Amino acid sequence: MVVQTGTVATGAPGPRRAARGGVLVVVGGLPGSGKTTLLRRLTAEGRPGVVGLDSEDVAARLHDAGLRVPYRLVRPLVHAWHRVRVLWVVAGPAPVVVLTDPWTRPGWRAVVLRAARWAGRSVRLVLLDAPRELAESGQTARGRGVPAQSMHRHATRWSALLRDVESGTGPAAVTVVDRLRADRLTVADLLDREPGDLRS
Repeated sequence: MVVQTGTVATGAPGPRRAARGGVLVVVGGLPGSGKTTLLRRLTAEGRPGVVGLDSEDVAARLHDAGLRVPYRLVRPLVHAWHRVRVLWVVAGPAPVVVLTDPWTRPGWRAVVLRAARWAGRSVRLVLLDAPRELAESGQTARGRGVPAQSMHRHATRWSALLRDVESGTGPAAVTVVDRLRADRLTVADLLDREPGDLRS
């Protein structure tokens, strides 16, 4: 399923737009839907100037540093560290930033888009629409389950976001894909093609 593509308006040009520019690609989806897998495949293409941001990288760093506690206890630290890193990199010089995020928190979405506007970045949104059951099985496979109450909030907000996109009241530049179509996406699809080309 592909809904629409284009360029997300992030507001009036910021003071650094002419000097910096760049692109922020947000890969949104329920926890366990396959966002990290997609990011790993995109960054494995080796395209110069592409920086990937995923909270699992932070968790891996803590593990490598010798922190051996259940993930549920370290989750707040992981999320806080990840968000600081996101804002730092989005505001930085990387030509292309690919961020995985559930994209279900309106306040956080506004902060990220504001940072992109300040850095002069255009924004492309890719929403990976996987059924909740499939996302939950993905969580089990990676050994990082989301609490049921939190997952319910994510799923409720995710459904509302998709309804906004389908009704045309959401962002103008959104590509909605299922898992099968996500497996075919490349960096070139996200950056180089004209609107509508992802329908092929």
